[in-house]
Amino acid sequence: MPEIKRLAYRLMHGGVLLGLVLCGMLAAGCAEEPEQKLSPQQAIFKTEMLRLIQQETKVFMPLLDQPDPGPKIQANIDRQFTEALKQSKPLDHDLAVLDAYATILAWRSPDPDDLAKTYQGFVGQNYSKFTKLNPVYKENKIASFEVYTQYGPGLGLCAPMRHGNQLKGVLCLGFDEDSLIKLRGITKRQFLDINFNQ
Repeated sequence: MPEIKRLAYRLMHGGVLLGLVLCGMLAAGCAEEPEQKLSPQQAIFKTEMLRLIQQETKVFMPLLDQPDPGPKIQANIDRQFTEALKQSKPLDHDLAVLDAYATILAWRSPDPDDLAKTYQGFVGQNYSKFTKLNPVYKENKIASFEVYTQYGPGLGLCAPMRHGNQLKGVLCLGFDEDSLIKLRGITKRQFLDINFNQ
């Protein structure tokens, strides 16, 4: 795949978190319904994601309180990808941080065809009208959802970062659907069936 085409692929398809060309969006798979019994892979994935959300929140919360936090958060995200690659454990998910008004402060995506390659996501875009984030911004819940781009499906997982009753920002993780199956053994349906709020 030529580099220009690959970059376009990541900016669009890799933007499973919040792609601009979203169309035909389905209802968010984040309603709090009784959770069905999880498979071993689902249980492991849920535990890992909740732990990751907790860890990343501890990292980013202090930065969100600083003036002009975006560049500092982006530098931290970039460093995480670099360090993971040095340890031969490249990150398989997008990592993005939005502010309390749904504007993207920082974002990096891995190439699903080669996790050693990463791309900067769209920083500065506002997603206050992206309804699949409503559970996060309006209900203080973790939202898991499916998104579509012209290149195919992806999956997002976003969690509020709060200090007391004040929303400081939102952490978002994004997954390429094929990579999620290949690397973690989780299908789209299995991902959406997980209730991350219970």
